[in-house]
Amino acid sequence: MERLWIILSVAVLTYLTRIVGFRLGDRQLPPVFDRFLTYVPVAAFAALAIPGVAEGSGNFPARLVGAAVLALVVLRFSRLWVGLLAGMAGFWVTGWVVG
Repeated sequence: MERLWIILSVAVLTYLTRIVGFRLGDRQLPPVFDRFLTYVPVAAFAALAIPGVAEGSGNFPARLVGAAVLALVVLRFSRLWVGLLAGMAGFWVTGWVVG
């Protein structure tokens, strides 16, 4: 029964945050929030990817090079998708050279 309450409370919280987001509509956010929100996609990606680089199984040099290439390309071009492509290329090339 306790699990049911946890699931229901998380569901309510999830839908409340979505409803609030829809209710904001076309309102202008203060510049500090707007600047903060531009970093959310990169931060979310980093939070998902870094544990795999640090604790993944095997091929650590290739994973490290791929992550470094990704970071440099994203910092230079400010486009996450370009960094993802470059990081994967760096990973594959390093894995092929070292492998």
